[in-house]
Amino acid sequence: MKKIYSFILLIFIILCLNIESWECGKAPPTQQPQRRKAGEGFPPLPLPVTPLRRSEKKNPPSPPVIIGKVICGSDDKWTRAENDIENLLKIIGQSTKINYRAVKISLNNFSFDPEEIPILYITSVEPFSLEEKNFTKIKEFLLKGGFIWANASSGSPEFTKEFINIIEKIFPDRNFYPLYSNHPIINCFHNIKNVKILEEGKEKEINLNLRTLNIGCRAAVILSPYDLGCGWAMHTHPWGVRYLPEDAIKIGTNMFLYSLNWIEYGKFYSQLPVYTEKEKSKAGKIYIGQVKHSGDWNPSPNSIGKFLKNFSEKTETFVYLEPISVDLKKDTLKDVPVLYITGHYDPNFDEIELKKLRDFLLKGGCLIGNSCCGSEDFTIAFQKIINKILPEAKKVIPKENDKIFQFPFVINTIFSTYRFEDPIEIYYLKEQPIIVFSKYDIGSGWENIPKPFVFSLNIKESKEIGTNILVYLLTH
Repeated sequence: MKKIYSFILLIFIILCLNIESWECGKAPPTQQPQRRKAGEGFPPLPLPVTPLRRSEKKNPPSPPVIIGKVICGSDDKWTRAENDIENLLKIIGQSTKINYRAVKISLNNFSFDPEEIPILYITSVEPFSLEEKNFTKIKEFLLKGGFIWANASSGSPEFTKEFINIIEKIFPDRNFYPLYSNHPIINCFHNIKNVKILEEGKEKEINLNLRTLNIGCRAAVILSPYDLGCGWAMHTHPWGVRYLPEDAIKIGTNMFLYSLNWIEYGKFYSQLPVYTEKEKSKAGKIYIGQVKHSGDWNPSPNSIGKFLKNFSEKTETFVYLEPISVDLKKDTLKDVPVLYITGHYDPNFDEIELKKLRDFLLKGGCLIGNSCCGSEDFTIAFQKIINKILPEAKKVIPKENDKIFQFPFVINTIFSTYRFEDPIEIYYLKEQPIIVFSKYDIGSGWENIPKPFVFSLNIKESKEIGTNILVYLLTH
C-alpha cells in the first residue's frame, strides 16, 4: 500500500510541475512564467475597426537568486541531473510560496560574498577538485554566513572522499559529523528521519544519511553521500545509491528551509567577539573551565565570556572573561572551581578522562552541563557519563518553587512553556549539589542571538537560569 501511495505521490508531483522523468543530463529546462491580462485570449478585431486595448505577455519579476550551482567541469558530464536544483526550487515555491531561483556559476568568477549568493551547490560523479587559490575564499564565504550543499551524484564515493578531504584542509580544526537524532534538518518541515534509497536498483529504508561541518551551531556544509540530484530532477536509475524522488524532495525542502532561516545567524557569528584579559591573573575572580572533547565541544566560543560578563553585572562580582579550555587528559584541574561541558554529540571520554572528571567532582569541583541546541545525542551521552562516574549521586528534578529558580532571579516562565518539561536536573553528593544539567540549550541564549528550530530557552531565560545555577553551586 505504501509503495502505491509513493508512486501516486510521485506522479502527482510530476503532473503538477508539468515535467517528465528524464535520463541524467536530460532534465527539462525550467520554463519562464508568463502573465497575461484579461482578454488576451481573444483575437484582435479586423481593421479598420479600432481594436480594443491589448497587452503583451509580461514576465514577472525574477525571484532573487539563493543558490549557485558550481560548474565542476569543462563539459556537461559533471552534472548528471541538469535541472535538479531548479526543479527543487520550483517544487518548494509551489508548496511553501517561497520563491527563489538558482544560477550556474564558476568559482573563478564568483565574488564569494554570501550577500550575493548564500548557498553554493556542488554536485558531480567525478572527484571534486578545488584550486588552492580558492581555499581561503571558501573559508571566508562560510565564516561570513554562506552555505555549501555537496551532492555525490549517483552516490559516488570518490566525490565524497575528495570533497571531505578538501574541506578538512580548509578547516583542519573542524570535523564532519552525522546529523544528531533530533537535528533541525530532520524535522524543520518534513519528518525525514526514515527515508528510502535505491542501492543498485534495490529499494531500502534507512536513516537519513547527511554529514555536516558546523560553524557554531550552524550546519554550514551539508554533504549527501547518496544522490539527491536525480530525485530533484524527478528521475532515477538502477545503478549507484540515490534517494527515491519523493524523499529527495523532502530532504531538499528541509535543507532549503533550514539554510534560509539560519542565514542571518551565520552573518552574526563571525562578528561575535571572544573576550581576552589584559591581566592573566585569575586571583579573586570567578572563572569557568570548558571541557574539550570530540563531540563538537565549542560551538559557541564567546558564550562563556558573555555569560560571565552578564553574571558580573547582575551580581557585582569579579570575573575572568577569557575562555579557559580544559583537557581532561592533560590538565590537573587543581585551580578550576567550575567546569562547563556542552556539545551536540557524545563526548566519547576514555577511562582516563572519566576518572579525572570523577576525582574533580569528589574533591569539591562543580560541573555545569548543557545540551547545545537541545541535542538528544548529547543529553543521552551526558547522563550515561554521570551514571558511570558517580553512580552514588542522587538526581533531582527541581520544581518551580525550588531555590534554584528563586534566587537571584525568580523564574517561572519556563514552566508555562509547553515545550520545556523538567528544564534542569541537579545531581547531589552527600546533600551537596555538584552537577547541574540542562537538556534544553541555555548556552545559545548567552550569545544573545536567537537560533531557529532548536530546543533552546529564550535569551532572557538563558541568562537568568545560568546566573541562578552558578550562584546555587557557588553558595552550596
